[in-house]
Amino acid sequence: MKISRTTALIGLSLALTAALAPIAIAQDAPPAAPAGTGSGKGGQAPREGGERGGRGGGQQVSLEGSMKGMNRGLKALKGAISDASKKNECLKIVSEMQRNCAAAKATAVPAEYLKSAADDAAKAKIEDEFRSDLRKNLRLLLDLEDAIVAGKTDDANALIVKIEALREHAHEEMGVKD
Repeated sequence: MKISRTTALIGLSLALTAALAPIAIAQDAPPAAPAGTGSGKGGQAPREGGERGGRGGGQQVSLEGSMKGMNRGLKALKGAISDASKKNECLKIVSEMQRNCAAAKATAVPAEYLKSAADDAAKAKIEDEFRSDLRKNLRLLLDLEDAIVAGKTDDANALIVKIEALREHAHEEMGVKD
């Protein structure tokens, strides 16, 4: 049986392609983290967007989702803040609230809250107040984190009351119905 030169070249080309394909694919893939060093599930690296997967790829986070995340965190903290054994859990909740606050601050003010503005200056004022309240909230959340780290539960509880008061004030100011 004679093999033609063309057939031999095609066979050799296919064999080389099959042998080198995994190397080419591996070069395009991001480097793998050593097992057990990531902060995601099972020690893997977290997906884009953070620990919980978030929205990656440059998609904007919803304002409503961020606000609901902060409210859930606040409710969870109320029950756990006085328990010293839940310190790490509380710190994780506060971190998530900080992330949600920063995400909310980066979103545009929904048009429904700007429709009552008479002109562009009034719209700008509403937007400034919106972001100002979120900056105040973020500062309070940072102070809350410091109080939890220091084990100052009375200070932490007082900060939770301030955060709730700021939320109520901001929601009233914007006309948000809870």
